[in-house]
Formats: sequence, C-alpha cells, structure tokens
Amino acid sequence: MVYIDAIKGSCFALVIFIVVSVFVQPQAQVKGIENIITVSTFLFAILAGFFMSRMNSRYDSIREFVAKEDAMWLALYEDSKMFGKKFTKRVGELIDKYYIVAYDYIEFNDYYKHNAKYFLAIYDELNKISRRRRDGSFQSMLDTLGSIEENRNQSSVMLLERVTMGQWAILVLLSATVIFSMYFTKTIDIFSHVTTVLLSTVLVLVVLVLRDLQNQRLGGTWMLVESGEELFEFLGKLRYYPKNSLKDGSVKIPDYVKKYRLGLHEPGAEKLEIKIVKRK
Repeated sequence: MVYIDAIKGSCFALVIFIVVSVFVQPQAQVKGIENIITVSTFLFAILAGFFMSRMNSRYDSIREFVAKEDAMWLALYEDSKMFGKKFTKRVGELIDKYYIVAYDYIEFNDYYKHNAKYFLAIYDELNKISRRRRDGSFQSMLDTLGSIEENRNQSSVMLLERVTMGQWAILVLLSATVIFSMYFTKTIDIFSHVTTVLLSTVLVLVVLVLRDLQNQRLGGTWMLVESGEELFEFLGKLRYYPKNSLKDGSVKIPDYVKKYRLGLHEPGAEKLEIKIVKRK
C-alpha cells in the first residue's frame, strides 16, 4: 500500500473541499456557531502545537542518534582492521546482517530486539582475540560498542513515544468540528468560498504533518535510511532495500545506484531471500 504523505493528502483534501464548497449551498446561520468555531480552534491549536513540538523534538533526536550510530559502526569497522583481514571480514558480515534486519523492521519501529543477536555476536568476536593482542584498538572497539548500545537504546525508547489513539481522536474531532462549522458560516461570496476551502485544507495538513513526524516519514520517505545505506558501501557491500519499502515508496533509490540487493523475505523469516538487482 502506497504511503500518502502530508502534501499529497492535503492536495487530495483540497480537491474534496473545493467540490463541497461549490455544490453545498450556504445554510441558514446557526445561533452560537461562531463560539463553537472559536473554542474548537483554540483547543485544536493548543493540542496540535503541543504534539507537533513534541514529535518534532523526537524526530530531531532520533535522527541524531541514528547518524551517530552509523558513524560509530564505521569507526568500529575501521578499528577491526587492526586485527587482520579474517577478523575484519567477520565483523563486516555481522554489521551487514545487523543493518539488513534493522531495515526489515524499520516500518514497525521494532528493530532493537531483532538485530540484537548480531550486535552481541561482535562481543563474542572480540572475546576470541588473545589477551596479548589486546591494545588501545581493542579498548576503542569496546568503548564504541558501548556507545552504540547507548544510542540503540535511546533511539528505540524514543521510537515508542507516539500520539495515542485517544489523542488522535481528539485532534480529528476538533478539526472536523471546525471544518463543519465553517461551512455553516460560508456565504455566496468568492472570498468566503476561498477562505473556507483553504482553512479546511490547512487543518488537514497540520494533522497529516503530525502523523508524518510520528512515523519518521516527512516527505513520505524514511529519514533513517540513507546514512546506513552508505555504510553498506564502506563495508564493500551492495545497498540493501526490502521489497515492501520500495513498494510503498518509503525508500527512494538514488539515481547513481545501479546495482543493489533486494530483500524478498518478510520480516522475521529464518532465511534471508536476497537477489541482486541491476538498474538500467
């Protein structure tokens, strides 16, 4: 199912409001409707502003945590080169699987527990290093893994913070009340038609932007993907894209990428079904 972002959704709503404004004739003025609009708009502004501020702060924090984690994984991989090609290859394979599972579960904001085994497996690889070879690089890798776990934990906790169903219901009911009331105050003047349509569309846009912020999908695409895809390239691997993410438009493949790995399996599958895709 294709994800409809805030801009597309508000454009669709704009068309509907124009049609309604044209075919629904002005009604008799209802006594006290101005008070209803005032109170509903005031409550909507307070609640929407509060949730928008909270979700925007969450969005920025998660983006920062993910960017730091990607950078630390690259630093860890570079440090692993101090212990030979075989060790570097094993670490690279674990990081690769770690990110594949993360992208499989990114839609559900639930990757933390599913790729933990690959994260912990790197500790096992470090334990295999003989004590006489443990130097500053070894300690640096341990410190990096600790920082990665801290970022993983913080981002996973913040991803769980969401606007509840009850809060969504309040916002939708308030916006619907304002829109419905405005159509009862509409006159036959062009100015009245235009302002009613535009204000109704703006209310829908605010609700949809809040939804996009919650889903980490401003513009309709995941904001958590690109830096991790670049990490695949540093590992000497092809980029990886789950089929579901490409199908619903949540991930965009840059034009310069001519070859990538496509995940055909569903999240949680025991065997990873991956094929190589070449673009023309």
